[in-house]
Amino acid sequence: MDLIQQLLLLSEKLYQTLEIVEEDKGEKRDEQIELINKLLDARGQTIIKLEELGERPLQGHEKEAYLRDLHHGIIERLYSYKGRIREDIQQLQVSMKSETRYVNPYSHLQNLDGTYFDKRE
Repeated sequence: MDLIQQLLLLSEKLYQTLEIVEEDKGEKRDEQIELINKLLDARGQTIIKLEELGERPLQGHEKEAYLRDLHHGIIERLYSYKGRIREDIQQLQVSMKSETRYVNPYSHLQNLDGTYFDKRE
């Protein structure tokens, strides 16, 4: 298989995977991240092999514009996915904080009230 064709297939599969990931919210996230990482690694290796050829095999190729559009779409969806993960982490931290307050509602009021500090030695 031609390296450019392989890059095209990997890019399309990654783009479609990120499209499916956008629809699933929270379900099987670890498996999805693992699949995305595998596809990104394979795509990166293919790009490295293309760069080792010395010349620019994509320049002037009939699929160059399509690959560029796929690349920009992949980057856009990866940033979107990263943002959703960040939002989920922040939401989890807020819920953990509120759960802690529910367990001990006076934790934020605990201070050194009533204690005596002697400044003399």
